[in-house]
Amino acid sequence: MNNIIKKRNLALDLFKVFLAFLVICIHFAGEAYPFFPLYRLAVPTFFMISGYYNYHPEREVREKKTRAFLSRSVKYMVFGFGLYVVFDFFLCYAEGKGVGYYFTTLFHDDLFLDFFFLNTPVTYSGYQLWFLIALLVLSLIHFLMVKHRKEKWYYLLVPACIAIYLFFSGYMHLLQYTDMPIRYTRNALFFGLPNFALGYLMAKHFGGKAVSGGKKALFLALGVLFFFLQIAESRIVVMEMYLSTLLSAFFFLRFLTSLQGCRGRLYYKIFGKDLSFSIYLLHVAVGIVLGKFVTFEEPMFKCAAVLLLSILLHLAGRALSIPAKKLWKRIFDALPTFN
Repeated sequence: MNNIIKKRNLALDLFKVFLAFLVICIHFAGEAYPFFPLYRLAVPTFFMISGYYNYHPEREVREKKTRAFLSRSVKYMVFGFGLYVVFDFFLCYAEGKGVGYYFTTLFHDDLFLDFFFLNTPVTYSGYQLWFLIALLVLSLIHFLMVKHRKEKWYYLLVPACIAIYLFFSGYMHLLQYTDMPIRYTRNALFFGLPNFALGYLMAKHFGGKAVSGGKKALFLALGVLFFFLQIAESRIVVMEMYLSTLLSAFFFLRFLTSLQGCRGRLYYKIFGKDLSFSIYLLHVAVGIVLGKFVTFEEPMFKCAAVLLLSILLHLAGRALSIPAKKLWKRIFDALPTFN
């Protein structure tokens, strides 16, 4: 526990929980969200945070972090899709659609293309899992770039990917309301990659440097300013990604990574370090089940209820995992060793 507390940034972890709530608003409130489209801050910031913490000034450590990131991305994706494959099975059964319908929605002719290139989630209900596919694609690209020492390419890829994305944003907007899955192409290559790379370059140039109180206040003010500028932009232009969102994420991350001194011993003891990921992973299933029992007239009340239930499920999972880990350790220790 002490190692976790020393290495983690409590303010950033709490901010990630807020971002996870914004993701819930994306899926269950939509344009009914009172401050639409402020929830767009969530996903770019998550990508940026991943890039930031994958940088280290020492090459050997950086390569280890890269391999760990790739391994972790695989585990996250396998676990996430495994969870929703099981959930989909019971959901289809409960809705009387049958096992045949379930498997025809899970497997199709262009599975490989849709999955790895278009980042299309292939589960029946786990539409938020595109993020895990995009994260896997990013981790593989980053692994190859670090392995072959091509990280300087990020200086070209960031503006190029953003320019390509903005150029096609109107085209993507027209397509996203059709049956064509092409809108997901943006996720890894033209949406995730520049935000990830920007976080990586931010850590390279600014990570570890002391920040004065005046600059911290400026970063926070700029983050808030660009955050609320999204409202104005939604009424002026139609784009999938706002430059103000990217700038807001950048300044919020600069502010949060400059904070020190708050270890959050009690927080990590209760919630652990993966609360935001659990909320992200669980919220769609929680929202679907909750919607079958409760009718909400106010979308934000439903979002708040989904957040609370997701947190409670996370706590229940932690309570069950602790004795399970001890049991597995006892079994493992009791097994004979072979020299």
